[in-house]
Amino acid sequence: MKHRILTIGIIIGVFSLGALGAIWAQAFLMPFLSSHHSFQQWGFVQDWNNRTAVIREVREVVIRTDDAVQRVATKAKGMVVGLESRSGRGVIGGSGFVVTSDGFLLTLASQVPQGYEVWVYLEEGVDPVLGEVLKRDLQKNLAIVKIDERNLQTTGFADSVEAGAPVVLVAKSVEAGSLVTIVNQGSIRTKDKDVVRTNIFDKITLGGSPLLNLEGNIVGLSTFEPSGRLVAISSSILRAFSGF
Repeated sequence: MKHRILTIGIIIGVFSLGALGAIWAQAFLMPFLSSHHSFQQWGFVQDWNNRTAVIREVREVVIRTDDAVQRVATKAKGMVVGLESRSGRGVIGGSGFVVTSDGFLLTLASQVPQGYEVWVYLEEGVDPVLGEVLKRDLQKNLAIVKIDERNLQTTGFADSVEAGAPVVLVAKSVEAGSLVTIVNQGSIRTKDKDVVRTNIFDKITLGGSPLLNLEGNIVGLSTFEPSGRLVAISSSILRAFSGF
């Protein structure tokens, strides 16, 4: 029994010394060797230097991506609108985006049902304007709304997107009488000609908001599964439906 305890103690001691040695090597020995030219020809020192270079590259990519998301959100803020559809049966909130500078908007048909007045919020602190639904396709779940405004901000449709590409959700939501801009980011999981699935989760009331790439172009129109996952109607479908 004593022999077994002694053996276990020796094993634990060896592992402890090994762990301490590894920490010391990472913190002191390897930086020392890599900083002296005479040791830089050693293979394991070169490997260590190459590994640290890769880490620096990843950090730079993250910084650039965050900057791009901020630029997209700032650029898109003027072309995203908040919507409220009102009737005696209640209020339906949602979002949409400007397709043309003279007031044509694109949103989900489910956000602007027949028999409801559609009020469009362009920016915080400005009274909403009344919109008119010009086209509604329940099967595609798409609608075109027209407002009497000019010189509105617009953007283009993305020509193509690839699985894994970063995307940005920019939405406007009317909450307690105030217009709130919401930004979320993620990437494309899968895509086909009709649908773009993402790893973004958010409130289902943000349906109708645009999904954009890092160039600020429209990738799709947001819908949400019951779980909150964003699944967008692809830009090719939007372009064909709107005719713009």
